[in-house]
Amino acid sequence: MKKKLPPPPRPTLSRQKKLLFGLVLLVLPILLLLAVEGAMRLSGQGGDAPMLRKAGTVPGGSLVISDQAGAISYFFANQSRPGYNKQYNFIDPKPKGVFRIFLVGESAAKGYPQPRNLASTAFLQKMLTAAWPDRKVEIINLGTTAVASFPVLGMMTEALNFEPDLVIIHTGHNEFFGAYGVNSISRGGTGITRLKLTRFGRSLALVQLFSRHFHSEESLKGKTLMEIMAATSYTAPDDPIRTSAADNLSANVGEMLVRCQQRGVPAIVCTLPSNLRDLAPIGEDQADNLMTENQNRVRALLDEGAAFLSSNPQAAATNLAAAISLVPQHARAHFLNGCALFALGKTNEAQTEFVAARDLDSMPWRATSLQQTALRTTAAKFNTPVCDMEGAFRTNSPGGSIGWELLDDHVHPTLRGQALMAEALVATLRQTPGAANLSDAQFARIGPWEKYAEELGDNPLDRYGVDHTMWVLFNVSFMRSHNAEAYQRFTEKTTAFTDTLSPEVKTVVREWESETPHAGGKRPITGMVARQYMREKKYDEALKLFQIAQQSVPEYTSWHMEYVYFALACREKLAGKLNEAERAQALGEIEQGKFLLQRGFSQTGLTERYTGRLYQLRGEFAEAIPFLNASRQKLGGFELVAADQALFVSLLKTGREAEARRLVENGIANSGQYASIYRELLLMLDQKKNAPQP
Repeated sequence: MKKKLPPPPRPTLSRQKKLLFGLVLLVLPILLLLAVEGAMRLSGQGGDAPMLRKAGTVPGGSLVISDQAGAISYFFANQSRPGYNKQYNFIDPKPKGVFRIFLVGESAAKGYPQPRNLASTAFLQKMLTAAWPDRKVEIINLGTTAVASFPVLGMMTEALNFEPDLVIIHTGHNEFFGAYGVNSISRGGTGITRLKLTRFGRSLALVQLFSRHFHSEESLKGKTLMEIMAATSYTAPDDPIRTSAADNLSANVGEMLVRCQQRGVPAIVCTLPSNLRDLAPIGEDQADNLMTENQNRVRALLDEGAAFLSSNPQAAATNLAAAISLVPQHARAHFLNGCALFALGKTNEAQTEFVAARDLDSMPWRATSLQQTALRTTAAKFNTPVCDMEGAFRTNSPGGSIGWELLDDHVHPTLRGQALMAEALVATLRQTPGAANLSDAQFARIGPWEKYAEELGDNPLDRYGVDHTMWVLFNVSFMRSHNAEAYQRFTEKTTAFTDTLSPEVKTVVREWESETPHAGGKRPITGMVARQYMREKKYDEALKLFQIAQQSVPEYTSWHMEYVYFALACREKLAGKLNEAERAQALGEIEQGKFLLQRGFSQTGLTERYTGRLYQLRGEFAEAIPFLNASRQKLGGFELVAADQALFVSLLKTGREAEARRLVENGIANSGQYASIYRELLLMLDQKKNAPQP
């Protein structure tokens, strides 16, 4: 038997081949991922939605809209609670004679909680239109809720592609908790390079696919961003992340100014006012480093100081100074001491304490002194004008400390505050060189802010809407515990207003309160109450509110069409018919409706419905029929009934009685609770049929 020979030795790979083989193993998965990513991109997935999007062609050029999707793209990790911007529309290329301004920033820039027609940009547009009668002033407000300065940089960069004559930068309050803030649930992290890499990574189609299928926010449902942050975040007074927030703000604003200068676009950087006198620090204070005895002593001093504030401010100040000596970084102690000093008339010392309280707040929702300094220093570095809004607000505040007179909460201006923002910008333009400069003669043409507030539609209902929004905010448990006086303030204001309302209007107001916001905002309360006034045949009152409502929503939306339609319907009721200017307004709105329909912007059927209704106002009943028919395919409930009533009128007016009969018979059979309405239409049809012929 032959001895079995051992197998021949396997050839050994050379070192070069081993390296090559290892490289192939490393590169192949990357190439595969790139191939999958490329295929997904070709199919329309991945990437970042733009903030400014060309929606289609209109007379004069392309209609550009500020799109909600662009803002939402920055909220990758919390898309169930994204920030929102308001929709603004403009034409590209810029028409001749237009002076175009972009305002970029966060919710305070946006105008929250005021309606868009009462935001600072609305006041600024009124003022500059008066100053520059030879120009058409166009202001596009890209303010977006809950964003830090990094998303603002991206939004501003897009704006530079659309021929701005001026860019106004108002950002810095959200550097901790906004999207891409240093403490944010978006987890953008610190450092500009990391922020850019994070943004790029989240733009990948594969990452977005994974997030859609595996990321859950079920545990966060029903909670506001502030509630989430309150439960998870504590920023110590000496935490280095405070410096990181200021550094990020400086780097992002600096990059904005570089890009503006590269395009030859002038810019203005704004400082940021905040409520120091009337809003206590939002975060908790910690004194864990003290002995238990001293911790108890601090609590007692704070309680005694707070109790003495109204009756004996000197005793309050003594107690609070003692507490501060034990815990120098206690934000609430500094705030209460500021209140005591303010009551004693020591306003400069009080302001120092209020600033310390803001800067030490463990939940820094207000721009700190570090951030304010970063804004000023960065603007100076690039020789950019600074609009000192913080200074303007202090000048217009009792004792130089900003409070309720100018701010509705911690950072969001009141109606007067919105106008003051515009006034501060106008004052800055007087010192700005170039085409944006405002001469003394031009400045003299600007009227008082109250005049513009009236023209823009200031009214008790919208003021109530702001107060109710603030009531909801301060009813959040941790806000209420730290600022019980604010909750009480807005409880009293809202109750006092609703007590003046009729039962019918109060019912409508309650409906508005419970309405779920759509695309970052509620339906205007003015429009809802105006509908009630129409039902009561109070056409004068309804007309005024519909005119305000149409100013508070963007053009090229079904909401705008709705309020234009009802305003014109009121005019028809009051005058008997529309005049030529009103007929032309209806036609212009019809063209907007057709634009929306041609480009697929109508999902609800309301665009079709109001296009048809506007045709009816013009007496063009045949033209209304196809639009009303189309609306029926999308509407339901009472909205469908209303469309059918309008369609019924058009069918009768055009002699199509058989179709009208089929319509009402179908309604009787299938509309359930609304069947009686269709029976009344059928009775009307039968009476018409049986009426003696002339």
